[in-house]
Amino acid sequence: MNILKASITSVTSSEHLSCLGVAVGEDTFYLLLAEASNEKNLLNTPVTLAFKETEVILSDTLSAATANMQRASVQTIERGIILSQVTLTYHETTIMALVPTVTFNTLSIREGDEVCWMVQPSEISLLRETHGI
Repeated sequence: MNILKASITSVTSSEHLSCLGVAVGEDTFYLLLAEASNEKNLLNTPVTLAFKETEVILSDTLSAATANMQRASVQTIERGIILSQVTLTYHETTIMALVPTVTFNTLSIREGDEVCWMVQPSEISLLRETHGI
């Protein structure tokens, strides 16, 4: 599981859904919650983001595929028959990606390269000390 420390910077809600903007350092990520929340007192609340290694999408070029696209440096690549594991350094945090090897083989990514990594807003979980928003 990938973990990032963040703080809430914005809350947008509809009847049954919320979109949270969170700051991870100077970068902004967005995540969707299946609950409504109009609580403006959530702003600046520290939170922890979590997402699975299989939800990390890699690209060797910049593309506007999702709201959550960042750059990272490739530290290690372990090619497997079915899945390849790619270890990234995002600022000082390690991000792990598990991608199908057949897909990874189409990318021009080597150790030491800078790549784009993405995670969909619906695939990020919010972890907090208290439950719910």
